[in-house]
Amino acid sequence: MAATPDVANSTYNAALSVLNNVKAAYDQANADYLDSLNDQADGAGLAIDESAHQLLAQYVAGKSPYTGSQYCVPNSGGYLISYGSGEDTVYQQMDSSMKYVSNMTIKSGGHGSSFGIDGSGNIWASVRHNGYQISKFAYQPGASIDASSLTALYNSPDLLRVNYDTSNNLVGYTTAESYCVCDPGNLSNPKKTVSLSAMGFSVGQQTWQSQSLSYPYIFWQSGAYNSKSDPATVGCFNADTNAQQFVHTYLTDSYGMKYAYNEPEGIYSNGNTIQVTFNNNDNGNNSINYLFSIPVVTADSTVKDRLSALNNLKKSVADATTAFNSAKSDFQKYQSTSKTIVKDTRLYKNATKDVKSQQKLVLSTKKKIAIVTKQYNKATGSKKVALKKQLDNLKKVYQEQKSALTKLKKKQATAKSKLSKAQSKSLSAQKATQRAILKKAIGAAVMAETGGKDVTWITPVNPGSKESYAILWPDSEDFSGSVNVNETAVIKHTPINTVTQAGTESISVGGALIGEDGSISTLIKKFERIRTWAENTIEISLIGQTSFPNAIISGIDKPHDTYLTNQIPLTVTLQKVDWADSNVKKKANSSKNKGKAKKTSGSGHKQSNSKGAVKTVTTKPGDTYYKFSQKYNVSVAQLRKWNKYSDRSIPVGVKIRIK
Repeated sequence: MAATPDVANSTYNAALSVLNNVKAAYDQANADYLDSLNDQADGAGLAIDESAHQLLAQYVAGKSPYTGSQYCVPNSGGYLISYGSGEDTVYQQMDSSMKYVSNMTIKSGGHGSSFGIDGSGNIWASVRHNGYQISKFAYQPGASIDASSLTALYNSPDLLRVNYDTSNNLVGYTTAESYCVCDPGNLSNPKKTVSLSAMGFSVGQQTWQSQSLSYPYIFWQSGAYNSKSDPATVGCFNADTNAQQFVHTYLTDSYGMKYAYNEPEGIYSNGNTIQVTFNNNDNGNNSINYLFSIPVVTADSTVKDRLSALNNLKKSVADATTAFNSAKSDFQKYQSTSKTIVKDTRLYKNATKDVKSQQKLVLSTKKKIAIVTKQYNKATGSKKVALKKQLDNLKKVYQEQKSALTKLKKKQATAKSKLSKAQSKSLSAQKATQRAILKKAIGAAVMAETGGKDVTWITPVNPGSKESYAILWPDSEDFSGSVNVNETAVIKHTPINTVTQAGTESISVGGALIGEDGSISTLIKKFERIRTWAENTIEISLIGQTSFPNAIISGIDKPHDTYLTNQIPLTVTLQKVDWADSNVKKKANSSKNKGKAKKTSGSGHKQSNSKGAVKTVTTKPGDTYYKFSQKYNVSVAQLRKWNKYSDRSIPVGVKIRIK
């Protein structure tokens, strides 16, 4: 069974929305895949999937017995955090929900910005004694230990930040502008020394916060407490290959933290994820500590996963295209007034689609050439020869695709010209059809918004958009109708039906514009839309228990209530208008009646049509012969005689003779 216009329109829009969403997802997946290939060509081995971050714990900083943590390391099923307290360092045991368990203090420990825990549970950290020294000590709940009593494993005049890689049994620490990787028993002779600048950190411009060793990878992060010019940043460096893996500014807006500023504090790598803490603050007295887990992925696995996602989306695009084409086939039956326009529209859309598809192919091939060129420039030997052959083939394909694109653009231009000519021949018919489709879209929107409930709604006879409607959830509908009967004497031999006619019909709908809680601003826009229709005397259709196909809004009453959050009380009064031709025939003027009129039996008053006695008025909306007859004491029959307009076709703004 053929689809009706409203069903076809609704199905078409739904299918189009799905298709556009799937295409957008495919385009993003393709861009992500190309980025992964590019990273792979650059030698990057690791990346983070920030979109998959997870909140592990949070707590309000500054409330006893703990403040904001400088560093955080998983320990004994919970966490061990550190923070500075004056000249001391506090180490604090927290459970898995970041609830306080116990703490210990290292007097003169210093900032406490990073530390590590070895396989035996010992803390490796920097303390202040004769400059700075690296020491190890056991966690002792409630203890207070003086830094001078700890054995120095390494001394430095510069601030030290310490890590411990338990998987590889290595110690890492920063000193001055370098990061050193050492065996635990030989901290003075690093196995590797890497400059912070080589790792991607801008010395003097960024604020170094902390780092974590998961050899060969060194993770680090930087960022200021309250500066947008030094944002929270995370980086990774491969100490074996001396290659920077990534340097990435955190997308902190997507993390759901409360305040505006996000100071990165601790970072800890366990191989599969990095755990990072932020001191989220308002640049004042308020702050919250957040602990997040972010997955770490390899470039190779990223390429594989993104290629798989891309292939899956290809099938989704194909399925969505099939569904869309089916819906489009039904909708096109009502979209145009002629088979020519339907055909030419389809040809032009297909030509445009072909051009866009070809443009994507050209762009994709161009990006692949750039990637392979980069790989070729780095390659040597047989690999370079193979890449040269691949590069030549890609360039050949690129030229063929560009040539095909040129032909498709010519075909598109021809189709566009043909469509334009066809549309110009039936523009008025198209507008009428588009208006009909728009009305059906409005009807569907009302059904969707109300769930098919019994409501009253209004819309312009000629709507401007699919939002051109207002739903009045009614409390009352008061209809008023009348018949105008002449109350003065009837001219002799004049039929009664010439002075008796249907009067004005009107309806007053009392109710409200209703939306979701807190949607008053949206409802005000709907009210203003109704107000505009009234002010501009826009012809309205009323649909409800009583319907007026053609009406004018003659009154609006909106009481003010500051306590309502989801509705606007409203009473709208509409007056029915009828543009049908009158069935009353106008009598022809007779030359025999020129001059002074004689008094006629039963007329009730004298009538004069002498030139000096003529008087006219300019008509306003709602004026009728009956109103004029009552106001100026002249019969309806005489008014018809003097004026050329039929009873129900009196225009607004014209002069009407009333004397």
